Amino acid sequence: MSTNLPPLHPCCLAGVTACLFLSLALHTFANETSNEASEVNVEGIVEKIPFGGTEHTHDDEPSLVIEPRVHLRAAIGDTSLEDSELDHGGHDPNQSGFSIPALSLGADMQYGENIAGFAESILSWNDEDHWNAELEELYLKLLHLPGGFDLKAGRLLAAVGTQNSIHNHAWKFVDADLGNVRFLGEDGLIIEGIELIWMVPTHWDDRFIISFGDTIKHEHEEEVAEIGHDHSEEAEEALWDKNILSTRYQAIFWPSDTSQFIYGASCVTGENYTGKNAQIYGFDFTYTWREDKPQGKQFTWRNDAMLRKVSTEEGSFEETAFSSAALYRFKPEWEVGLRYNYLEGVKDPKLPERHRISPSLSHYFFLSKTPSMARLQYNYDHSDERGDDHSIWLQFGFAWGAGSDSHVH
Repeated sequence: MSTNLPPLHPCCLAGVTACLFLSLALHTFANETSNEASEVNVEGIVEKIPFGGTEHTHDDEPSLVIEPRVHLRAAIGDTSLEDSELDHGGHDPNQSGFSIPALSLGADMQYGENIAGFAESILSWNDEDHWNAELEELYLKLLHLPGGFDLKAGRLLAAVGTQNSIHNHAWKFVDADLGNVRFLGEDGLIIEGIELIWMVPTHWDDRFIISFGDTIKHEHEEEVAEIGHDHSEEAEEALWDKNILSTRYQAIFWPSDTSQFIYGASCVTGENYTGKNAQIYGFDFTYTWREDKPQGKQFTWRNDAMLRKVSTEEGSFEETAFSSAALYRFKPEWEVGLRYNYLEGVKDPKLPERHRISPSLSHYFFLSKTPSMARLQYNYDHSDERGDDHSIWLQFGFAWGAGSDSHVH
């Protein structure tokens, strides 16, 4: 078994420690200021705990709740892209036959109303690389700070667009968006640092998220740094390295009980592996309609557009990416989807223009009381480099543990 578990950066550990001491200080201060702290509405606390279940008993002192969870995503299929050098996500099926793109082992932690945490590692297997392991997220979070702030510190998925902060077991398609893979990295943009979330005090539901830190160096990136690079490797070196500042603003509107609009804008800036600067500017829009009855029909249409500007030792370049996906849940257990991905491409470094069209059909069911899913998806790919390619995937997964895909994020 090969593993990929890079150690936590010292700044990351310092951030977690600072959050812990701050949370303990806040707890001590709250106990000393008023006897009203002993008259906490227990039902209100339980409703805010994101792990499901209301049978926990609470004393006057906060209790520690740890909820483990396991998610599996396995796939079998056939693809003509198996021997290509085109980019693919770190947890995408990319070889014909059977593979386990992601077996996620995680746990939520909640201590009272103001302290939470999350950890998740991912195991993956295929016939060529066999087993690999990585630590995807590990952070501590302070909730309900004065002024409407939450603070997160550790290893975390940065809030960029609609998809980067979503774990693979919550994806609505078998594989990642092409733009996220090329612009953010095969595992997405994961940083070790801090994140501040501000629930903006307006009459609608909006928030501002800012994070700062360094990315994780993977084995192939370290090899590139050691042996030098050519034009093909310049594209990899253009990815994020350190001093990454990520910001996102998101606003949610409910014009009616059945319709929701989400508008988002993201910006990322920092150093790449050549020591030069890079930026990403992104805009996204999501519309959701829900039928006004229990377990009614639901339609969602999401759109992401990104522009990146990159400087390297060889010069500079710009590139755009676009993704649009529609999902229609016509029965509680059945959902049909259609997605289109576009990458503009760059001549130097050589990055091909790409198009992908992905129809999918998902079935959600219970297997021995365990929430499970099966998904059939076809990918039509077109690139300047290879012309037309085709892939067909049958994915299976289950979720074990408290709650659903929502947690302390």
